[in-house]
Amino acid sequence: MVCDKIRNEEGNFSSMVALATCYEILEPANAPANASNNPNLNNVVHPYQQKNKNFNKKFQSSQGSKPQLSSGPNHQPSQSANEDLTLSTKHSIENYWKSKLKFPPFDDQKPKYYVLSMFPYPSGRLHMGHVRVYTISDTMARFHQMNGKNLANALVVLSSTAEKGEIEVRISVIHPMGWDAFGLPAENAAIERSVEPRKWTNQNIVHMKNQMKQLGCSFDWDREVSTCDVSYYHWTQALFLKLYESGLVYRKEALVNWDPVDQTVLADEQVDENGCSWRSGAKVEKKLLNQWFIRATQFAKSLYDGLSDPLLKNWRDIIKVQKHWIGECDGTTFEFELEGIKSETRVNVWTRNPESVLEATFIAVSPGSVLDKLDPGEIFSENTVFRKLSLSARNPFTQALLPVYVTDRVSYEDGTDTHLGVPRRSESDKLFAELANIPLSSTPGDDVSSVSSTEEAVKEHVCEIARQKNIGGYPVSSKLRDWLISRQRYWGTPIPMIHCTSCGGIQPVPFKDLPVVLPEIECLSSRGQSPLLEATDWLHTKCPK
Repeated sequence: MVCDKIRNEEGNFSSMVALATCYEILEPANAPANASNNPNLNNVVHPYQQKNKNFNKKFQSSQGSKPQLSSGPNHQPSQSANEDLTLSTKHSIENYWKSKLKFPPFDDQKPKYYVLSMFPYPSGRLHMGHVRVYTISDTMARFHQMNGKNLANALVVLSSTAEKGEIEVRISVIHPMGWDAFGLPAENAAIERSVEPRKWTNQNIVHMKNQMKQLGCSFDWDREVSTCDVSYYHWTQALFLKLYESGLVYRKEALVNWDPVDQTVLADEQVDENGCSWRSGAKVEKKLLNQWFIRATQFAKSLYDGLSDPLLKNWRDIIKVQKHWIGECDGTTFEFELEGIKSETRVNVWTRNPESVLEATFIAVSPGSVLDKLDPGEIFSENTVFRKLSLSARNPFTQALLPVYVTDRVSYEDGTDTHLGVPRRSESDKLFAELANIPLSSTPGDDVSSVSSTEEAVKEHVCEIARQKNIGGYPVSSKLRDWLISRQRYWGTPIPMIHCTSCGGIQPVPFKDLPVVLPEIECLSSRGQSPLLEATDWLHTKCPK
């Protein structure tokens, strides 16, 4: 129905022409052998030609004999019609309409609408996946424009105050296009070709932009963005600092998936079922690194509940995947500081019963976890994994020091590698405590000793204290983790934080000094250590304090 309406509206034909010409726009190797004989592509054009006699006359005078046109939905195009609809004919159609596709001036009184498709990675060539996605978004954009909404014109205002770094954004409706330009593939391609990643990326953008223009989509190219452009990642850095100010960004030592070939951290989703990198194919290693995280778990419940919005009823398959990824928020996580170890590592413990943290007497961690790697500890048994670590965890509610054990003798919830030992509530925890000579009970701290004795009241009070201390207390599933955003490569947005040896800590770059510009490096010679280590003028700077 949408396509029929677009075909019948003058000046809104290029989406259909795009469908008919996409195979010729792509590289020849990507085009199906029988694309030019596809009757579906021909049928896209015929009804429009038939209903626009003025166009037919002009078309006939420029092409010679008039092609045989469809007279109904069941009409089968003749051989001559197929022959007449050549690539040259299609280009003539496009050239005729190109100057006539004018968007009306922006009218602030009209309803506003925003159509956003995913920005492509500038690999250098469009493929049929690109054509499919952007034809769909263009069809939607034109449909809503024909229904009286503003499209392709927008008011975008970005303003900032130097001291506080406040960002104000006002956006009317827009159908934008841009480039997801940072990332590992561009850097690897630049290494292989001995060129600078910026040059390689910009060349690809020019080529792909030309291909997109041939498709005839209604993108507003005056507002084109590229994520590797400093005017764009200036605001990426500003958002990072705002998150840091709000306590939503933190740094800790973590056990990560490490690709030894690409020399970078991988998300769990980038590791296949055989434990290999999805991109390089290398066997993934576990490595301890100091990493930056965003507290995504703090918003788990609102994200999960938001998937039930009636507006998403047509996204059932995606909703199912997203709900599985977030998980049912039937517990919470608490963060424990460690004592007896020289490391920024903290231990996160998930529990289905937050109130039980007041009675905890030990913490268990699974073999192969971060703490297992950091501390050799004391082996209690040769026949099974059972080792007491030399470090302790400080209970943030009772202030008691809890012993930490590496063991496989307790059960771990799905997706976790830690376990909160509460012998008074769990028979298996009691057996383990007796084996390790651990006390079976603990004394509540001053923060919670005066709370009502009802379990629900204690639960809520404990979570409230955790939220105030910024150590957890938000509803979350056992398998969702905070978002690790660090990468160990060159071609990406610099994180605006300064490591100062004099202060002995990390200082945020002041908002007034943004952006922190990625230095230009003429040639990347290898996939080893980051080339930024050689950019000494950029690497060494003044502490803002």
